[in-house]
Amino acid sequence: MLETVPKIGQAGDILFVSSAVFQNQLQRQQKARLISAEEVAQLEKEKEAENQALLEAAKATKQMIDDAMEAKPHENEHNVCGIALEMKRKAGPEGNLFGGVTPKMVMDELASTFPEGSWEGKQVKLTSVKDMDGQDVKKKDIKHIGEYLMSVSLGRDVEASFILSISAE
Repeated sequence: MLETVPKIGQAGDILFVSSAVFQNQLQRQQKARLISAEEVAQLEKEKEAENQALLEAAKATKQMIDDAMEAKPHENEHNVCGIALEMKRKAGPEGNLFGGVTPKMVMDELASTFPEGSWEGKQVKLTSVKDMDGQDVKKKDIKHIGEYLMSVSLGRDVEASFILSISAE
């Protein structure tokens, strides 16, 4: 497919259609072209190489996070070995944050702390955020200083868990 066509396919897709649909609708409007079996094999090979590169980058990023955690050991009941990320925010006397910390802020901080990591792509996302009591805070912003157990998906079958420490400025 050279262009996205509703109910048929998106640009870049390789698909099988009837010869009538191809000749009357796609070829005439130059929205698709015919490709050979060799071209299909080459495209699949390139896609596999790209997927492998993404997987290697995700593993390297996980290793960087693990190394950062080993540098700052932390004992807790969740068996996470250390603090990989620290953030300072303005807070009130009881430890309430002004504005809170959003998942996007956490991902931006990860990207700036580990700039050589692989943070682009749809596969990279924060999968869980829990406080040290095990309460899930993923659906809402973090509103208090303290330590939080985070899990981030870095790609297919690669997930890293770490502790985010938020302290008052």
